[in-house]
Order: sequence, then structure tokens, then C-alpha cells
Amino acid sequence: MQSRDARPITQILPYGVNPPDAFPAGTEQATLIPSKPSGKHIENPSAKGRFFEQRTAAPLLPVPGRKIIHGQPRALVLPSITESENDALSDPFIREESPWDTFKQYYECDLAGAVIVSVRHSGHREALAVRQYRGEEASKILQVVRRIQHDNIASVQEFYKTTNALYTVGSFHPLTLDHVVACKAFPDQKQLAAIMSQFLEGYSYLVTHGFQNPSLDCSGILMSMAGDVQVARLDCCRVRPPGKVEAIDLAPIARVMMELMQKYAKDDGNIGIENLDRWPSDCPAVVFLSATTSQPLMTKISWSKGDLIGLAWFALISARTFYSYPLRS
Repeated sequence: MQSRDARPITQILPYGVNPPDAFPAGTEQATLIPSKPSGKHIENPSAKGRFFEQRTAAPLLPVPGRKIIHGQPRALVLPSITESENDALSDPFIREESPWDTFKQYYECDLAGAVIVSVRHSGHREALAVRQYRGEEASKILQVVRRIQHDNIASVQEFYKTTNALYTVGSFHPLTLDHVVACKAFPDQKQLAAIMSQFLEGYSYLVTHGFQNPSLDCSGILMSMAGDVQVARLDCCRVRPPGKVEAIDLAPIARVMMELMQKYAKDDGNIGIENLDRWPSDCPAVVFLSATTSQPLMTKISWSKGDLIGLAWFALISARTFYSYPLRS
């Protein structure tokens, strides 16, 4: 019978302890290391004594029919983006081809500028907004889009470039706030808060990132059927001088709100509401408009995007949209 002392011994070394120079005779050496972290939170390996035996990985054998790339691994680095006009129009992320190789044009309309409503020839089908820019407008839209990314600002998903123009492809929103102004319905205070809160989120982001659009009004603000509001007409933006917010930066806020509340803005540039039967002077909307601050309207009224769905659908079927169909080739 074999003695207990003659049994092979496997020595387990805790993490961080150096192995001894020699092992006792008859000891079977097994180097044990803690398991590698998996990205999830794990406890200290030495706390529970969980160890796994280190094994030598078998060499990878080539799979028939697959290409094997030899040599040192290369880092995946996106090319840097500069602000210069020449580099902008030769950006590697701009596809040097006509968008009409990928999209089918359906009709053109005015939605915060001219937009061609299009659908991909194949793959995932959805209505998309294709916009065309030429010359200085092309450089300007690239400059703004590269620095601006916000849920309440119209985004660009793809760029296409031909010898004559730059094209942007983005989400299609079938309404602007101009449709809401044009329809017979007046937004109530909850709907007004839902629109203005989203507009202010996007517009203040634009201003704090160095851009302004003093002429912005309801015709330059998009709205989806789900109640999403986005600042558009980015091609009309200009770089604002550094410093504190001036009256020229706040002008679009008062203009948009007056248009929504009474269907027009005052021609003399003054701020105020003339129909006090619909909007009493002490209501949060009027207080907000007078003070040009977000506190009274946005904090006292609870709102959601869903509050705008009924208004959006009514505006869509009741307001007139200028369109062109069929499109000229």
C-alpha cells in the first residue's frame, strides 16, 4: 500500500506571492494564476482563493479558404478632421458619388429649407431627407455639423459629393413649427412647454458651441409626428463672437414663442402678447416670454413629447405644404 507521504503534492500559490526556488522532492509543480477580469465586477481573486490552472494555448491553424494577414497588428485610427475648407470637401467620410445611385427621389418640399424626400433603392426602407448645398453653403454646413451633435438639433447621417454640390442625408420630419402656426389650433400651456423646452435645449446648445442664427423662426424648426422638436436651418448659422449671451442671441426665442401663442410676431420687434383672453398676463407662458427665461414655464408645467402627437397630426392634415411632384430629372 502506498504511503500517504508518497502522494504527489500540487502546490497552490496565491496571487502576488513569488514561488520558492525549489519544491520538495516528489512535488508535482503546477503554476496556478487567477482568472482574468471579464469586464464585469469581480471580487479580489485572493479573497476566495479561486484559481485556474494555466494552460498553454494551442497554436491557431489556418482555416481553408480564409485569408491570413501576417505582420504586426495595426492600430485603427480615424483620420483627423480639420476646419479648413479644402480638407472639408475632401473628407474621407464624404462619399464621392451621387446620392441618386443609392436613393430614389419621390418629391421635393419646403421643410426648413428645400428637402428631397427619398427612399433607398434597397435594404432598410424609410423616408429620408436629402438636402443639397452648393459653394459656400457646403463649407458652412460641414463646419456646423462637425461641431454640433444634440437630440434637439437636426442631424446628418451621410454625406455625398458630386462636382457641383454637397448632399446631406438625415431623418425625415414631415412638419415644422410653421405648420403648427398655420393650423387653426393653438397649443395649450402643456404643449407650449413641450415645444419650447426642446427648442431651448437645442438652441442653447447651438449658442454655447459658438453659433447663432438671429433670423431663426418657426419655419426653421422641425417637428416629428412623435413630438420631437429639432432646430434646423444650420446652413444659416454663423459664428458668434465669444462672450456672454446678447439680445441678438435671445431674439429667436421670443419670436418663436409669440408665433406659437398668437400666430404672428410683432413687426416692431417688441415682445408681448396682445390676446390676453387666451393668455392671461399672469400665466407661466406670458411670464416666461416677458422675462425671456426658462424658469416659470419649464419648471411649473409637467410635459412630455406625447402631448404633441395630437397637435402634430392635426397640423399635418390641415396646413398647406408647398411641394414639387414629379421631380425634374
